[in-house]
Amino acid sequence: QALLETCQEMNLEVIESQIRKALELHEQLQQRMGVVLVGPSGSGKSIVWRILRSALAKCKQTVKQYTMNPKAMPRTQLLGHIDMDTREWSDGVLTNSARQVVRETIDVHSWIICDGDIDPEWIESLNSVLDDNRLLTMPSGERIQFGPNINFIF
Repeated sequence: QALLETCQEMNLEVIESQIRKALELHEQLQQRMGVVLVGPSGSGKSIVWRILRSALAKCKQTVKQYTMNPKAMPRTQLLGHIDMDTREWSDGVLTNSARQVVRETIDVHSWIICDGDIDPEWIESLNSVLDDNRLLTMPSGERIQFGPNINFIF
């Protein structure tokens, strides 16, 4: 019901298959750390997670989102880097988002959305996050442990 109301509020045509995809996404997010939405450009992948997020808000479930396009930036800007002169670590977009989501309370769900093509160059860095360990090892060697309230959407 919340999905239908959300579609109407967003002035979207209610398409049964899209509602079904939003429900499937919700089920997958409850079971898995990372979920990949597959389809050609303009097929409605982003709309599916947007209507799901709005519907969850209607059901009093807080979902924070952190959206980025990993292919739009160099790996060092995405994951962070060590300044070779000062030996000082600087967080990247993804690692900064990771630090923010782990500070949230367990009742707040956080989605880190990597919107764009999946590329082996950066997805390999997330191997340990997407397995059962839920652990991000940064290039600095630091590790960030994710809780069950955090998901990655690709």
